[in-house]
This record gives sequence, C-alpha cells and structure tokens, in this order.
Amino acid sequence: MTDSNSPDGVMRDHAASAPAAGATAGRDKRPRDPDLWIHKPIDKYRKPRHSLEYRPDAAFFELADAVVQSGRTLLGYDRLYVFWQAIRNVSDMSGAVAEVGSFRGGSAYFIASSFKSLSGNEAEIHIFDTFEGHPADKITDSDPFHKAGQFDSTSYDDVRQYLSPFADLHVHKGEVSTSLPGLPDRSFRLVHIDTDLYQPTLECLAYFGPRMIAGGVCIIDDYASKKCPGVPKAVAEHLGSHGDFHAWDMRTEQLMLVKRESPAA
Repeated sequence: MTDSNSPDGVMRDHAASAPAAGATAGRDKRPRDPDLWIHKPIDKYRKPRHSLEYRPDAAFFELADAVVQSGRTLLGYDRLYVFWQAIRNVSDMSGAVAEVGSFRGGSAYFIASSFKSLSGNEAEIHIFDTFEGHPADKITDSDPFHKAGQFDSTSYDDVRQYLSPFADLHVHKGEVSTSLPGLPDRSFRLVHIDTDLYQPTLECLAYFGPRMIAGGVCIIDDYASKKCPGVPKAVAEHLGSHGDFHAWDMRTEQLMLVKRESPAA
C-alpha cells in the first residue's frame, strides 16, 4: 500500500523510479531493466480491437473503475488485475477467502465483486485490519520506513458498511495475530496479505500456508517495494522452510504463491 497510482494505472515506486519507458524503449526493444518490461499501459485493453479472452476486459474494468474512483484503495489497475486473474482460476474451487490489511475496503470490495461476477456466487470472505494503522509492537528493525499508526485514516464501521452488500463477508477488527485464533478452522483458496511489515507477514504465512488448498493462491503485496523490506524477508524465511508453493513475480511489486499438490503417498 505504499505507492501511489501513476496516470497509466501502473504502480511505481517513486523512491526508486526507473527512467521513462519511452526514452529507453526507443533505443532497446529488449531492455534488461525489469521495470521496462511492461511496454504498454493496461488502459489500452478498453479498446475493442485489443479484446482477448485472457486480457483485461469490460467486466474487469467495470469493477476496477468503481473501486479506484471511490478512493478506497491505494492499488492500481495492474495490481487489481492480478486479483482478477487469480479469482478466475480459483472461482470454481472450494475454500474461503481472506484479506489481511484492507485499509478502506476497496480491494476487499473488488475481490468480493469479482468472485460474484466470475462465478455467479458470493464467496466466504474474511477481512482483517486494525483500522488504527500499524501496531507499535509489530514494527521491527526490518521495517525502517514505517511507524506506529501509519494508515490509520480508515474506520471499522465505515468499511463494514461499505462491504455490507456481501452477505458472507466478515470484517474482523484487531491485530491479525490475535484475530486468527478465533477464526473457525477453514481451508482457503485465495489469500491477500498486505501488511507492509515483517512480523505480520510472517505470521500470516505461517497461519494461512498450511490451510491453503492445492492450487490456491496467496498474493503478497509490496513484495518488491523498497519501502517494505520486511515483506520479502518474511517471505524468504517462510519459503526457506516450506517448499509447498510455486512463486511468481507479477512485475507489479506483488508476489503470487500457488500451493503445490501434496506428494502422492
């Protein structure tokens, strides 16, 4: 949640911004710099001539426009499209959905709406947030760019009201490590972790990892953000001792983990 939207809908890390794509792409059509690999903005897919089944389509833009324009998410179209793709692939699977770090509820609304759009049914969704910003006791030396209370411009009552159209969506207020033990045991098909911090990210992976179904997707936000060094540290520690996920760099500062099939007995 650390970066703001650029005009083309692609999230940028302004603390370490890359050279303008046009300047380099004109000289080198195969740049080595990964930040230049995305050649065209996602918005071009609004045009009918670019319509493809597995590209952004009118249904995606209808839902994404609503949450981006509402001001309730810090995520851009590129990151929302990662959710859309994941939901398309898990919509016919069993299992609940979770989001940790919902802020003003925009990404949760998009996820809930996408499940309904793609499957025709609402998903059981659990949303976790302190609604008071970062807890002071969860900020470690691995989180040098964060402070207690950051991202506190939100409200539990406001977010719960905003998400009230979804009957099976449950909003949990409080620090996630104290909220999770009270959650009825579930298997999960989709989890979104957006805590920005080392310790909560590690705790979420430890809880949700073994509860994810085979083929289930965990999307970790800010994995590649220079302002959130605790996030990749937590991921590396967890995956270093748990080899049950495929890992995909989405080129959006998100990391996608896909649960492997259990080895045959």
